[in-house]
Amino acid sequence: MILLAAFIGTGNPSSAQEVPAPRVFTKIEVEGNSRFRDQDVIATSGLQTGDAIGEPELIAAVEALEFTGEFEDIVISSNGQTLIITVEETPAFTGGLTFGLGFDTDDGIFGSVGLSIDNAFDRGLAIRSNLIVAEETQTFRTLFSSENFWGDGRRGGVRFDLENYDFENTAYDFFAGSIEPFITFDIAQNALLELRYTLSVREIYNVNPLASPIIQAENGQDISSGVGFSLLFGSQVDPNGLATASAWRLRFDQDFTGLGGDTAYSESKLILNARQRLTQSGFAIRTTVELGAVTALGGDDPRASERFTLGGSRLRGFERATISPRDVCLGCGPGGSDLITILGGNYFAVARTDLLVPIFQRQPQIETFAFFDIGSAWNVDSDVAPAGILEDSADFRSSYGIGASFSTGIGKFEAYYAIGTDGEPFDEDQEFGLSFRASF
Repeated sequence: MILLAAFIGTGNPSSAQEVPAPRVFTKIEVEGNSRFRDQDVIATSGLQTGDAIGEPELIAAVEALEFTGEFEDIVISSNGQTLIITVEETPAFTGGLTFGLGFDTDDGIFGSVGLSIDNAFDRGLAIRSNLIVAEETQTFRTLFSSENFWGDGRRGGVRFDLENYDFENTAYDFFAGSIEPFITFDIAQNALLELRYTLSVREIYNVNPLASPIIQAENGQDISSGVGFSLLFGSQVDPNGLATASAWRLRFDQDFTGLGGDTAYSESKLILNARQRLTQSGFAIRTTVELGAVTALGGDDPRASERFTLGGSRLRGFERATISPRDVCLGCGPGGSDLITILGGNYFAVARTDLLVPIFQRQPQIETFAFFDIGSAWNVDSDVAPAGILEDSADFRSSYGIGASFSTGIGKFEAYYAIGTDGEPFDEDQEFGLSFRASF
């Protein structure tokens, strides 16, 4: 558990009674670290000599160090003009097994098992595996990586993924499996390039016999291979594509799939994460912008397993996967009911923005925010005629509301309430979202 104990003045965090005024320091020292260089810890914290450092900067520094997952305790104190960052590193186990239990409004109750090995076979090989089982989602992912995976200092690894989805609000189930060797390069300061090859199998099955003819035609399995690359930019970018402590991160993924398979397509994604402090009192803004496109490279068009949907945590205020192009057949169902089939879109765009409001300034583990989301998924390329009306225009939906997260010793709670939504006919609203994740 990460605790914040920061007091600038005496070097004794527990004696703090009032929030001190910001101060400028001439030196920053790190204590308690053995696996990391002092300058890396300081860079990750974002603290700098010559800057005025107060409680908001200290809270942001602890959050940045906490995000790395490498520290159990973080204490920031001072001694004269020297700022001292004292860390307690997480145990450097050669292997570890964790179990988790959680709930969220997208997947319901879920359980997880994680395996982490840092130096397998005494060769610097890192192994990360994670199994998540929920009523509608089952995923298993494994990563093997090292600084010398391909020899002669060539960094990279291999990913193995298995995914199965049987969502209640879609007219089909979906399975995907892949093996993906990759290699990464430092191309500039805080910039990485990843090159990869992917061999995958994707299957659409259990298609509802009343579903849209478009989905009916996409039923079945496709085995194919492809190549791709990722470009990552942002402070403290690591080989796995994470920004350990930065005000922003930009990632672009490009994959060409279908070499030797039935369906050949190009998939492009762009993700921008940014966070900016607005005031010294702790007000801040954070935003995530995502864009995506999947297009045919000849032959068959991309299937529903490749197209995009929004909702749930990706577009708050709406049910998961329901923001999507649809085949709407009015009166076509049993007893004259309407039949609505979610198809997924060839394109999507979404922006999620939170205004952090420091209501609990002395409790950094409690975060409160107001949010505004906007997004859409649109366009379906298919030679098959819909059963009714194909609604696939780029009609953007929006929502706004409030939320809070609370980190505890057993896990993290996060909840939001959508005060208002602006959607389209047949959209499904989800006013309240809740998630809890615990590991033990």
